[in-house]
Amino acid sequence: MDEKIRMEIEGLREELEAIYKDIHRHPELGFTEYRTAGIVENYLRECGLAVTAGIGLTGVVAVLDSGKPGKTVMLRADMDALGVQELSDCEFASQEPGKMHACGHDAHVTMLLGAAKILSRHKELFSGKVKFIFQPAEEGHPVETEQKLAEAGYDISGCLSGARVMCDCGMLDDVDACAIMHVQPALPSGVVSVARAETMASSDVFFITLMGKGGHGAEPQNAVDPVPAMAELVSAIHAFPTREISPAETTVFSIGSVETPGSTWNAVAEKVVIRGGFRTFNEDVRAYIKKRLPVIVEGIASAHRCEADFQMIHGYKPCINNEELSAFMAENLRELLGEERVIYPATPSMTSEDSGVYLEKVPGVFFHLGIGKEKENPPLHSPYFKFDFDALTVGVQVHVKNAVEILKKINELGE
Repeated sequence: MDEKIRMEIEGLREELEAIYKDIHRHPELGFTEYRTAGIVENYLRECGLAVTAGIGLTGVVAVLDSGKPGKTVMLRADMDALGVQELSDCEFASQEPGKMHACGHDAHVTMLLGAAKILSRHKELFSGKVKFIFQPAEEGHPVETEQKLAEAGYDISGCLSGARVMCDCGMLDDVDACAIMHVQPALPSGVVSVARAETMASSDVFFITLMGKGGHGAEPQNAVDPVPAMAELVSAIHAFPTREISPAETTVFSIGSVETPGSTWNAVAEKVVIRGGFRTFNEDVRAYIKKRLPVIVEGIASAHRCEADFQMIHGYKPCINNEELSAFMAENLRELLGEERVIYPATPSMTSEDSGVYLEKVPGVFFHLGIGKEKENPPLHSPYFKFDFDALTVGVQVHVKNAVEILKKINELGE
């Protein structure tokens, strides 16, 4: 990257820090990011971009046209906060009780705004277009927002998220490639981590209710106890991927909650409620689990004379990077940041993100930017989460480099 542009990016630091602190003080949950969207829209219009606002209630999309023929690359930032009470001691802490930017989306917004400003000043660097998507609701959303979305004509069935709404509205129909950055406090500040292909897992949630017949603990013969069924079922669920799914596949099951509502120590419980989930990178494995799990539940429940109810929330798709683009990105970022500051190929993460729908639609890369400054940094979603401001301008540099180099590559391939 030209030293003049590096210095120009560094010159934005004070401005970007002010934006970050403002957004951090005023976190908003999914599909309610009206204030944040207003900041984004005004900033992008001042930069001279063509802006469309109000997509999915609060989403903002802007296009920067170089004026020269070429392909289109998309860069994304998510805008929503979490329902977490902030416990950090920073002077710009959240002013909204029970809401916090604990996943760095305020940083995502800020860095992408900085990149939009720099690229708008230097259209000579690229041919084609850069599309900036500022999406709502990556972390989920308050239930009451679904009615507003439905009234506005959006499809609220299935796995509803900001990324899916953007795709439903055709925001990727003219996009040829994408690059999506997420901050990560587990990485040293300014270090970039790029996975070759599998990068973030899918995430699906299940709810199982085992119905027996309650009674006195001293007279189990007069009752139908769902607890032994639960014990066998929990073991069977954990054993299931080891016996029916290839060891070459990465699959994780979690049983996070087991309850016997309304029961006590000397009673046979009327029912057991189990809550859990599973994650994988393979959509075929995911489909097999969804088909097989209800059969296992029903079989074990029946063997214990219980009835079973099985419900599932279909969650996010896995994020799978385009292998050619991920290698290309790693090479270019090593040139920008230095060999030692780019991890490639990085180990995939079993956490989840709604960007899988973007990566399924167009070739792209989901990657991480390190923001860790201490020996031990509070993780994502922690009420003590902190952001390292030194990473702000690094993130802008990375966005600018990605946009310019990816456009150069896909334009050459299109010739």
